Amino acid sequence: MGNSLTLTRAVYVNEYVSVLRKIGAPVDKRLDESSLPSNIEEIPQFFVSTPTAINWVAKTGHEINPMELGFLAAQQATVSSLVPVQQAVVMSASSGIKRLEALIGLLLYEDRSLTVKIEQNAYYCRVKITSTLQGHRYQCFEEWLNLQSVISAMQTVAGANWAPLEMCFMSHIGASTAVFEAFPNTRILTAQQHTSITIPNIDLIRTFGKTAATALQQKTSPIVKKLHHEVPRWNLPDYLRSLVKAYLADGNLKIDTFAEIAGMSTRSLQRNLKKNNSSFSKVVQEARFETACAHLENRSMKVVDVAIVLGYSNAQNFSRDFRRYSGISPRQYRNQKLYDIH
Repeated sequence: MGNSLTLTRAVYVNEYVSVLRKIGAPVDKRLDESSLPSNIEEIPQFFVSTPTAINWVAKTGHEINPMELGFLAAQQATVSSLVPVQQAVVMSASSGIKRLEALIGLLLYEDRSLTVKIEQNAYYCRVKITSTLQGHRYQCFEEWLNLQSVISAMQTVAGANWAPLEMCFMSHIGASTAVFEAFPNTRILTAQQHTSITIPNIDLIRTFGKTAATALQQKTSPIVKKLHHEVPRWNLPDYLRSLVKAYLADGNLKIDTFAEIAGMSTRSLQRNLKKNNSSFSKVVQEARFETACAHLENRSMKVVDVAIVLGYSNAQNFSRDFRRYSGISPRQYRNQKLYDIH
């Protein structure tokens, strides 16, 4: 398994999809040939396999320098790329350091393969991001989005033209001219021992564009460490359940496909699930139920539409399975949730 059990939200992959469409790459053809969901642009909130996504981006955009492709996708990623509740978490923080802390917490929750460490001195703060994809030929795709997330968060307090003192990439692929032109005052290094971004302390103590009178908080590192410890690595059933949700609309969920995505044989996948008191059919059932509940809480979505996005050919089959699993019908569940709210 190793680094195969890593997930990323489709919204971040879609930043690359958008760039690839603009340059005329055969996006639809490559999606049909890959194990990514064919409707990935319609499901930004769902998780997909990070290695699968990275390899797809590399193959589809093979005519472009990978570092430049990563840069182009990163330019499209802003705080608004986060889902609304995550935007609220970041934007409700009152200073640069608080927004950085909030962002790191979200990064660790979203990508459980990451480790984040902060080094501080009297002048700057260096944020180091370590991923289990370390050594992957196209690691720069992930590196760019992680570093850009920090840049975007800092720009919300220091201005749209803010740039870091330094960016380090583990990728051995050299940065393109476009990258250096976009960051003329930033030291950009590749083939480094770590992925990192360096931020002046003066920017971390800004409060909505103004410099606060307080000194940089020294508790940043312990807070980050605590956040990471609260987010355990994926276990196989949880990983698969999160992954399967992105493929429910396809309706044809083959265990062989998910075993390949997870980097193991079908027999190994079955054996590992059994060790965790689970099975592939149980994982799919749980994924369907959780996704159904989320959609049913949206009062504007008809039950028949919920059935369709879950891969059912008709609503009756969906209602029957939902009742078998939960003991109540989809409409009863919806009415019960509405009653709970009031």
